[in-house]
Parts: sequence; structure tokens; C-alpha cells
Amino acid sequence: MRRKALITVLMALLLAAGLAGGLYWRWTTSPRYALQQMALALKTRDMAEFYKYLNLKAIINNFVETANADLEAPEDPAADDWTRLTRSLGRKYARFLLPKLFDNFESQIRSVMETYLLNLDNSQILAFAAAVTVAEIDTDGEEARVTLTDPKSKDQFHFQMRRNPKSRTWQIVSVNYKDFKRICQQHFR
Repeated sequence: MRRKALITVLMALLLAAGLAGGLYWRWTTSPRYALQQMALALKTRDMAEFYKYLNLKAIINNFVETANADLEAPEDPAADDWTRLTRSLGRKYARFLLPKLFDNFESQIRSVMETYLLNLDNSQILAFAAAVTVAEIDTDGEEARVTLTDPKSKDQFHFQMRRNPKSRTWQIVSVNYKDFKRICQQHFR
């Protein structure tokens, strides 16, 4: 009888350990965990850890695409052939040139970002951490749409995350262009 009780307890412990391990694994491979690790990296001023969860090249490529969409003007029926041709060539040139510029200026972009992020005060970092804790995250397979809401102003910031196939961590790959412009106007006037 005593042996059956011991086996039952051991089985329950193994089941609980397996369940706890599975839940821990699921948590550490979630978008919210990645966002909270970003907040922790900001708090400890560990920029290398912060950049693990940020795909800067993908974000810049998204900005290029979005900016090009802003440049797309409806066809002007009064425009002559030469005007339409030069506009089309200008858009194609911008699509080609802007990614090349990013490759050349990536270190400068990182430096500017790091300077800004390292100068955040503790209350700003805590506000980011609070926004991450209550973020709306809509996961669809390997993609996630995230909405952060500023606790004070109630402004929303939208971005997309994607799971990195190699490291299995989630990274921010796209930032809403209009939200980014609004934030830049608020903070960099």
C-alpha cells in the first residue's frame, strides 16, 4: 500500500514538473516575454540585450515601403508623359537607394537610438514596462500585432513582431509609420 502511494506522489510530481516546464517554455517563447526583456534591458542599460529583440533592418525596410506609399500620388490626368516618367523613376530610385543608405548608416542610426534610450529616466522606463505589461498582443502563428497604450496620454503605438526562426525569440520587425512620426514630433521638437 505504501509503495502505491509513493508511486502516485512521484507521478503527480513528475506531471506537475512537466506542466510547469511546458508553461515556462511557452512563456519564454512569447511576444510579451520578449517585450518585457526589452524593458529589463532598458532598465539595466544593456543595449546588446535590447537589440536581440529589435530587427532594425526590417524596421527601416518597412519605413522605406511606407514612405514610398506616401510618395505614391494619384495619377494626375493633366500631367504629361515626361512628368509621369520622372515621378516613376524617382520612386524606383528611392526604393533602390534608401535600403543602401541604411546599410551605410546603420551604425549611426544605432548610435542615435542608443543615446536616446540611455538618456531615458527611470519613470519613462517604468512607463514603458507598464505599457508592455498591459499591451494588446494578437498572435497569428509566427507573427504578432502589438498595441502599446501610453498610460498617461492614452496614445497608442502599433507595431509587429515576428519570431526569429534561428533563435526562436520574438523581434520587432515593423513599426506603424504614422505612430512613429507622431512620437518623433512630440519628443524631438
